[in-house]
Formats: sequence, C-alpha cells, structure tokens
Amino acid sequence: MRFGLVLCLSAVSLAAPTHFLDHAYDWSDELAEFYGKISQYINTAKHNIRAPSACDVSKIALPSYASGLTSPDGLKPVYVALGRGTQNYTCADSSSKTAPVAAGAVARLYNATCIAANYPGMLETLPNLAYKVTLPTNEYASFPPSNIDLMGHHFFYDATTPEFNLNTTPDKQHGIVMTKKGGSIDAPSNALSGEHGAVAWLYLTTTDGTVGNYKSVYRVDTAAGSPPKTCKGMPSAFQMQYAANYYFFGE
Repeated sequence: MRFGLVLCLSAVSLAAPTHFLDHAYDWSDELAEFYGKISQYINTAKHNIRAPSACDVSKIALPSYASGLTSPDGLKPVYVALGRGTQNYTCADSSSKTAPVAAGAVARLYNATCIAANYPGMLETLPNLAYKVTLPTNEYASFPPSNIDLMGHHFFYDATTPEFNLNTTPDKQHGIVMTKKGGSIDAPSNALSGEHGAVAWLYLTTTDGTVGNYKSVYRVDTAAGSPPKTCKGMPSAFQMQYAANYYFFGE
C-alpha cells in the first residue's frame, strides 16, 4: 500500500527548520508509530502556547538506554545527526570457515539536532525508517521521511579512524571530527536487524586532526548493518545498508 501525505507544521508544533512527511512511502509499523508521535506532538503544541520555537541544544541528552556506554559527563551536546549509508566488509575467501572483516563505513549525515532537542521520542524512530528508505539521488537533498538537511559525511580516514566531515557547503561549516573507538555495547534485542543484525552502539573519542571543539561521538539507535556470520558465497568486498543516530559532544 502506498500513500502520500502533506503535513504542514508551524514553528510552535515543530521547533525545527524542517517539515515532515511530504513524500510517498510504503506503510509499516515504524511509520505508524512515527505518525502517531507526530500527532501527539501537534496536539500538545495546540494546547501549549509556550512550546519552543527554536531548538535548545542544552536540552539534548544521550538516551538513558545507552547507559552501557561511557557517559559524556562534563561535556555539552553540540549536534545530533541521522546517519544513513553502508557498513563495509571484506572476505579473504568465500568459504564458511572465513568470517567477514569490517572495512569501515560510508554514510551521509542529516541534521537532527532540533528533533533531538524537542522530540527525542521521534528521533529514536528515525533510523528504523531511514534504513527502509533509499538515499536521495541528489547528494545534497534533504532526507525523507523527516526532510532534514544534509549536515555532512561519515567515512574512514584510514583503517582505524572514523571521520565525520561536517563541512557540507561553503556556508555550512561545522567542523571535522576525527575519532577512535573508545567502547561499544551490543545493539538491544529489539533493534531493527535487517538481514543479519544491527551493528553495535559505539563510544568514540576525538583525536588529532579534529577541527572544532568536539570531544566525543556516540552511535546509538542502530538499524541493521551487520554482515553474515561467515563468508560463504560472499564476494571479496561487500556492503550492508544501515542507519543510526550520532550524538556529538564538546566542551
């Protein structure tokens, strides 16, 4: 079943420089939940004249269910991004005795900061939706279903250095975040698994080469991305689609 919906939200009902849900999608339980939350927020905003009209990043907090990761104590939230792309892997051969080896990731990052500040419950839902939506052909286009703007790109600078380049255009320069892995926990059992499971949640610390006052990055709310357990029948290099939320903290 396919449908289209134009949903116009005023500043009082959605405190973000975005609009929602004006593309056509396949119906799913995740979309039903997403729509339900939007309906609740709009109804609340209609009865609350003090609803925020801008996003206050000081209200952003790492979700309590990510407590297994090192806490960002003493640091301030800077941005939150929805990541959508691929986790990349290699196989030495195509036998069942060989396991895939992680070979970095490539993803576009979309600015979900205002959603995180005002509607964290909605943010949790986005990766599950984003995983099921194909990236726009135009690299700089906003991303459905929330039509949030491109913020930057995630890739690996080298084999062990995840990079987040947040300098999208000449007038959108948010810095460059070079990181290394500081810790991880398994994705929860209710995470969207995709073909072979959701990739782990990560705590990353910044390293030399970072441009901007960034100190840590958290990857949470992951959807899919894990490889098969063995390389049986797999090519020497392959990709697995994934989505996740990335929280950036600084001093």
